[in-house]
Amino acid sequence: MKLFKLFSFRGKTNKAPIPKQQFLAQKISRRYCLSAVALFALQSIVALMGALDLVIPDLPSPIPFEYGRAIHLGLADLWPLIGTMGMVYFFITAELNREIYSPSLARWQYWIVLAFSLSIFGTLALKIGNGREFLEGMPIFYVGICLSLALASYNLIRTLLSDKKNITPAAAIMTVGMCFLGILLLPNTITYSNPVADEAIKYWIIHLWEEMALELTSAGFIATFYVVSGLADRSKVEKWLYLEATLAVVGGLYATGHHYYWIGFPAIWLVLGSLVSLVEVIPVGLLVHMTYKGLKEAKVGSRREKLTLWLLLSSIFYHITGASLLGLFMTIPWVNLYMHGTYVTSGHAHLALFGSLGFTVLAGCYYVLSQGSEPTLKSYRGGVLAVLLLNSGLIVMASALLVAGFVETYLWRILDMDFMQVRMLLNPYLMIRALGGIIFMLGDLLLAWSFYKTWKATKPQK
Repeated sequence: MKLFKLFSFRGKTNKAPIPKQQFLAQKISRRYCLSAVALFALQSIVALMGALDLVIPDLPSPIPFEYGRAIHLGLADLWPLIGTMGMVYFFITAELNREIYSPSLARWQYWIVLAFSLSIFGTLALKIGNGREFLEGMPIFYVGICLSLALASYNLIRTLLSDKKNITPAAAIMTVGMCFLGILLLPNTITYSNPVADEAIKYWIIHLWEEMALELTSAGFIATFYVVSGLADRSKVEKWLYLEATLAVVGGLYATGHHYYWIGFPAIWLVLGSLVSLVEVIPVGLLVHMTYKGLKEAKVGSRREKLTLWLLLSSIFYHITGASLLGLFMTIPWVNLYMHGTYVTSGHAHLALFGSLGFTVLAGCYYVLSQGSEPTLKSYRGGVLAVLLLNSGLIVMASALLVAGFVETYLWRILDMDFMQVRMLLNPYLMIRALGGIIFMLGDLLLAWSFYKTWKATKPQK
């Protein structure tokens, strides 16, 4: 019982007024968030099947491992993107306290991004792809997603320009983040014959989407939520937001250099990438400090806000450990030389991508879908249990992958053992990884079911 009282804080309440009007854009944003949660549930099932296929090679499956992995990686990029679109529309209208420029455009954008995302997964399931790791769908489908992002950017920019005097930093930064998503994806719709150019531009999605564009949209959401929930004053949040936005853009652009050196760029990029990666830790530390002070001083009475906090605090934890500290360790050149491309990279990816970004998007989606309702104690406890299962499964998976990566690095790249011999010795760790995947999937499905019930309970009556 003590665990469920974790967020029963005492202290002063410092909440910003919540707009009573529900804008049309906020209703439309529910579609995005529900679709994102459904795709997230699908991803955990696909990922578990892939993890089992690694340790049970003869496991019958209608989709070969390489295409199943491609679907998993595609889902890892696209469900947070769809959820982010919904979050941005919801929280920008809340920040500005007015309707977006064109709700009908937001509706069209939803169907476009969903149709092209499903087309990617469907064609990969039919063994149709381009073989480009992480972006293995046909290029035309990514053009469609670019179109959706262009519509979103236009819609948001026109919304801001319609009342320039009342633009808030959070709204502006979320809009900039959405624009960057499209700008970084567009060059990836082209086929490059030069492998160095192809790899470099691919990292604009693999690295810069998360560490710059989605970092900006997430920061805007966190800032708005902290003000609404009373965890921080608007003035304090906005100071952090300016710093976070500046370092996300500068740090994201230059820290990507720690990837560039290994694909043929000049050595200066290795130095820049390693040094600038240090800078990216600063806003995370400030966010931790601000959160700690807010939790000590604020009184969070709403179960809805508490469950959102469970998800956000999970994100902050992995942002520190998996993304910042582990990522910083891996950028050290003489460490990266040996560990790049091993299971250490996979462990870091799970902690950094889902751990820091995925939990944030889930927090935003829950807040959107639960607007106008307050979960019962039973529903709240079910949500907390789901979050605990997700965290437990993720930690087991990532720990197993990291240990497997260290063993792989030592035996293969230092002792120079045969790769296949080393691969067989890693099976016990991969079995533990699959066990973690089962725990994670249970948490995922439980949380998705909880979100669905919340959506159904708050669905407007016709």
